Amino acid sequence: MTQVEILAQAFDAGERHTVASALAKYGIYALSQRCGDLFKIGYPIQSHTVETATGKRVSEYFKGGIAHG
Repeated sequence: MTQVEILAQAFDAGERHTVASALAKYGIYALSQRCGDLFKIGYPIQSHTVETATGKRVSEYFKGGIAHG
């Protein structure tokens, strides 16, 4: 299974991921690039900025409601 397929399955299950969580759970470091790949094939990926417990601001990706592409 490719990283894109793994992420699509995770997002379909309602998971939300940051680079740190995708790396820890799936070994996927290039999360923004893989989400870009999903977007290009019409997957309804969305992101927003969240603040971590240490105050760092990072992007969190999740499945949105309307497909693009």
